[in-house]
Amino acid sequence: MPKWIFVNVVVLLTLFAGVLCAHEPGSAKYVVEAYRLEPGVPPPKIDGKLDDPAWQKAKPISGFIQLVPDRAQPATDDTAFYIAYDPHHLYVAFRCYDAEPDKVVNRIVRRGGNIYDSDVISFFMDPHHDHRTGYKFATTPGGVQSDAYRFDDIRSDSSWRGIWWLETGIDEQGWVAEFKIPFANFRFPDKSEQVWGFDVERVHRRKDEVTVWKQMTQAGATTRMSDLGLMVGLKDIGGAKPFEISPYLLGGVSDKESLDGQLGTGLDVQYNLTSTLKTNLTVNPDFAQVEADQLEINLTRFPTRFPERRPFFVEGNSFFETPLELFYSRRIGREGDILWGGKMTGKVGSYSLGVLGSQTGSFGALEIGQESESKEEALYSTVRLKKDILQRSTVGLIFANKEHLDEEDGYGRVGGFDTDLFFLKTYRLSGQYAMSFNPSEDLENSDENARNKAYLVELAQSNYLWNARARLERIDPLFEANETGFLRKERYRGWQQMNFMGTYIPRFGPHRASFGVRGRVSQDLFTDTYFDDWRVDNPDLTLSPEFDEDSISWNFSASADWRPTESFWEGIGVSYGRSREVELTEIFTTDGYELSFLTNTSRPVSVGLDGGIGNYFNFSRQAVGKQRLLSLSTTIRPQSNFTIDLESGYALSLTQEAVIDGRYFTSSLRVTYLFTRDLFLRVFAQAGRERTAFNQIETEENYLVSTLFGWEYSPKSHIFLAYNEDWRTNKGELQLGDRVVVFKVSYLWNL
Repeated sequence: MPKWIFVNVVVLLTLFAGVLCAHEPGSAKYVVEAYRLEPGVPPPKIDGKLDDPAWQKAKPISGFIQLVPDRAQPATDDTAFYIAYDPHHLYVAFRCYDAEPDKVVNRIVRRGGNIYDSDVISFFMDPHHDHRTGYKFATTPGGVQSDAYRFDDIRSDSSWRGIWWLETGIDEQGWVAEFKIPFANFRFPDKSEQVWGFDVERVHRRKDEVTVWKQMTQAGATTRMSDLGLMVGLKDIGGAKPFEISPYLLGGVSDKESLDGQLGTGLDVQYNLTSTLKTNLTVNPDFAQVEADQLEINLTRFPTRFPERRPFFVEGNSFFETPLELFYSRRIGREGDILWGGKMTGKVGSYSLGVLGSQTGSFGALEIGQESESKEEALYSTVRLKKDILQRSTVGLIFANKEHLDEEDGYGRVGGFDTDLFFLKTYRLSGQYAMSFNPSEDLENSDENARNKAYLVELAQSNYLWNARARLERIDPLFEANETGFLRKERYRGWQQMNFMGTYIPRFGPHRASFGVRGRVSQDLFTDTYFDDWRVDNPDLTLSPEFDEDSISWNFSASADWRPTESFWEGIGVSYGRSREVELTEIFTTDGYELSFLTNTSRPVSVGLDGGIGNYFNFSRQAVGKQRLLSLSTTIRPQSNFTIDLESGYALSLTQEAVIDGRYFTSSLRVTYLFTRDLFLRVFAQAGRERTAFNQIETEENYLVSTLFGWEYSPKSHIFLAYNEDWRTNKGELQLGDRVVVFKVSYLWNL
């Protein structure tokens, strides 16, 4: 794709979106006034009952309407809510009416888990009243806590965890939920009288019904911060306390001789610079309570992207997000201990700011599965600045850097500019331009593809019936972001491509269907260095004669899903895809088929099955092969607080002559038992086996067992006892990698 076409498209779409954004209307029609506790009226007792004087004084708000299945129709079971407050706390109560209270769906999971297999009541608040950011609080009839930070109108960061209290109860009218939330959780303007965005959503799981207080005027299931109603009447309320200090004590033993019996300490500090800006510092962080990554079958040439689970990096990670993933926090500490980390996140006026720094090296912390005795010494730094423009749009900058302290001239740097424009309520135009810098770049190379830039533009539209997206993207061969970010890319090889997708989600009475199409047209970009390296690695292979004649790849797929209501089935889906792929040794066309089904996840036993067949390029052989994939997931709930999850995957790779080329198998078992909402036991075990044609004598095996007992005895204060053990093959022999027992205690002080 010629560069001038790409640039002109970006400019025209940006100007068009800017004009539409400038005229975008937006106003709240629903208003609720919070009741300020009068002298002599005590704060409500948080016990799951609505018999307090405060609730008799507060005005109940009801009259909910359906979002699904019958949009804009009255709720089949109504909901009422009450709001009260004092200078330091917000109190919110809900009466969720149910004509059959004995059938209320109630599953208990750990905080942060999936709560939507149960009935759910949730509410959204926008303390800034900027129509962009906010907070979500939710619970189930069993009192499971769930919260999240909302940003960019529709996006959610579930890593945010506030300090608040909750109790629920089931009675003859349905169920009740009471919330007590300190204002110290929030960042809001320093004004004597506040106006916040506010809305409520209820999920009636038994009926597959979603109801809301304020009608979502444009979108479907996603609550938009720009569509909230108003909460008024908040006067003279207090904000966050300046300091949070959380020291921890760690003790344990390991089979590694150098770590046999060790006692350690660490510290996490949070300081609120302003009501909207905070800093965090961690020294010698430990993540003994973090579950190990789950094994996945990966037949591609690229590494698997694992999610971030470490608390210091999880919280506030959304501040560093960009269309291209130039910052991926899992890069930090991948090959070394984290000595310290610091970050600053928040808003200053119309600016969102994220600054992060961290150093890795050798600190002697207890670990499991460390693959190398030498630990990388590196300094990481990332700066992210984003400015709110128009009503719901942003422009931003990011710079990420990694300095190798153990190398004289080792570094990886990447920076870029991005924009996110919303218009006509449901349309979004986003784009990014980025450059990378590292010592190995040869920008003086005469090769026309020897560039170090990346750019993309994407136009998307979403409502309750349609989702559509079109994207143009170019990644130059010398653009390298994997020192600090995550990009599925080979060195000295890039691409330019256009892709699109569209989904139609109609309803047939109470049932829902989904029909989707996807497409891609792309061309790989190579440097001379890539070909030189390839010839050295593959001296017996030659380029395909067709390679220089036609290097265009394409893909098209179609899918259909059926999601019945009040049924044994949660969903059944089929898909078909056809693609043309270009590789150095072969150009091939392939068909792919997939079938999946999932039973109702709100039932005591649910089962999911996915299967697929198709061709793929075996990068090790540099040849086309066939693959057969099968995965099975089962969830068993013997009782509401006891969950057993079993997941298994199997892959078979074959040559074009149907000769078995490799077998791959993974399986994991996760057992979670909650003694209370704050006291739990989790056992996680997984196994992986693979055998390829290149290694028929030896079978690669990996086994892991991880047991964690945890107790949150006070908000953000924990006791953990963990046992981890892993085994892996070494020269054909299964050997113990490590065995670790860790005890950790942490306590939070608010100052």
